[in-house]
Amino acid sequence: MFTEALDTIKDRIDARLPDVDVDTHPGRFTEDELAKIVRKKRALRVAIEEIPGLNVQGDGVRDAEIQFAAHVICGDDRGEDRHELALSITEQVLAILAYARWDDQEKFKPVPPATIAANNLYSGELAGKAIAWWAITWTQGVHNKE
Repeated sequence: MFTEALDTIKDRIDARLPDVDVDTHPGRFTEDELAKIVRKKRALRVAIEEIPGLNVQGDGVRDAEIQFAAHVICGDDRGEDRHELALSITEQVLAILAYARWDDQEKFKPVPPATIAANNLYSGELAGKAIAWWAITWTQGVHNKE
């Protein structure tokens, strides 16, 4: 259920951002990992951050509230500033998220806009590594019947 949901979201975002390297990620990042990812200049990694609620019914139906994250990681590219690139991609992702059901209305509940947040994770340590980094989070209900 969870891996399938993560893959679906990754595929749908990837289709909307053709100039960005979009993939899934298991969660938290190390600085070394960020430095490897930023070599791609424009990257987005989708992860599950938390599953704060799960409901399982006797007939095998499972409903979960999942907190997803999309990490936008950019380096300088073709004369474009990494911070401007990251902010531009963040803005595009925010536009995609509101009420998104990822073309699967039976599985995904719409993303409530009030659950969407974007955080600039830039730090002085990252400045020396030429990395811009934003984390976009949202909570979405996922339904699965097995």
